[in-house]
Amino acid sequence: MLKKIILILVFPLIFVSSSFAQDDFPLGSPYTVFGIGDLNYSTAIRTTGMGIQGISLTGNYINNLNPAALSKISNTSFSVLFNYNFLKSSDGVKSVSSSNGNAFGINIGIPISQDNGWSLALGFNPYSLINYKIINNSVSIGENVRQTYAGRGGISRINIGMSYTLAKSISFGADYNYAFGDIKDLKIIEFTGTSGFTPSNIISEYDYTGSYYKGGVIVELDKLLKLKKSNDFNIGFLYESPLTLTSKLDRIVTSSISTDTVTVDRGDIKIPSRLGFGITKKVGNRYMLSSDIIMQDWSNFISDVVVGQTHYQSAMRIGAGVEIQPIENSEGTWDKLTYRLGGFYETSYYTVNGESINRIGVNAGIGIQLSKYNSLDFALSVSTRGNTNNGLVKDDMIKLTAGLNFGELWFVRPKEEDR
Repeated sequence: MLKKIILILVFPLIFVSSSFAQDDFPLGSPYTVFGIGDLNYSTAIRTTGMGIQGISLTGNYINNLNPAALSKISNTSFSVLFNYNFLKSSDGVKSVSSSNGNAFGINIGIPISQDNGWSLALGFNPYSLINYKIINNSVSIGENVRQTYAGRGGISRINIGMSYTLAKSISFGADYNYAFGDIKDLKIIEFTGTSGFTPSNIISEYDYTGSYYKGGVIVELDKLLKLKKSNDFNIGFLYESPLTLTSKLDRIVTSSISTDTVTVDRGDIKIPSRLGFGITKKVGNRYMLSSDIIMQDWSNFISDVVVGQTHYQSAMRIGAGVEIQPIENSEGTWDKLTYRLGGFYETSYYTVNGESINRIGVNAGIGIQLSKYNSLDFALSVSTRGNTNNGLVKDDMIKLTAGLNFGELWFVRPKEEDR
């Protein structure tokens, strides 16, 4: 049964990915031209449905943001996420719509010692995404000119981390992240008249590599302070070190007489550190409330490597949500499901025309337990950012996310061996 579900999920997404491969530069948000593109804040299907990062949220799930959250996983777990995005961008006069789908994050969590909260995690996840296409029609020296500026790509990361719990109430975690990726920038100038001017085509491909570290702490206040009448009550902290990316540029220039390729080393770009804080409280037997904030100061970010130089500022994302957990020992179908709801607010790390491009959204999710160690989860996010004032663009976005979580017990001896 599980294999059939996996095939049903994966096959359509493979088809979707191949259907978009024909257009190397599909339509997307023009705001991804700035810096290194849209930053990825999603950490897991559970936190996506709640609109949070899970900085203080523990449980039997893989959180690839705060490694301290791994301390409560009870079995070897595998998770993979799939996204399908709908985008409508409008400048107040005309609008453009686009959609795309892809696999989005693969993570493995392995509990080594449950009593000590000692767990290992491996993951492959996106760090940022660039996807835009801007077309401008104008007149130059009496000729109609069509200018196309497009870009795609982004930064991905591979992480390995561990967690450990001291005094059964304070969990620590740390991980190493290797970041890499490429960003392609396309510029095409076409003359649509009859003058015979030859179009020019410039493709610039930037390759990036670098590494950084993360450290986190989750304190279970109910256990530390021995609050006998209190349910789970956690606070969490996160620190992410600065990321220095070394870049290399390959540029291909095509004209009427030749095609030239130039490879040069470009300078480093430095992405600032991140700080995060979260708080989680369980109310009653079913309701888990959680909120967190993550901050990153980009005001000193300066680079002549990335596309779209602009003014950079401090970025922030704050989210809050609730998870309604299943009723134990209930025979009702709806009582066995997990429900999630939340919202978030982001301030961008850049400004355009002197304005911060902020984003606000609401999230909802549902979890279906297939067996003791396997689940299927869905999340929906509806958000908007920017506005149509002062020459800006408004993005309306809908994101559908599906997550498959499956696993087994490792490092635990069968009962027959204990006899």
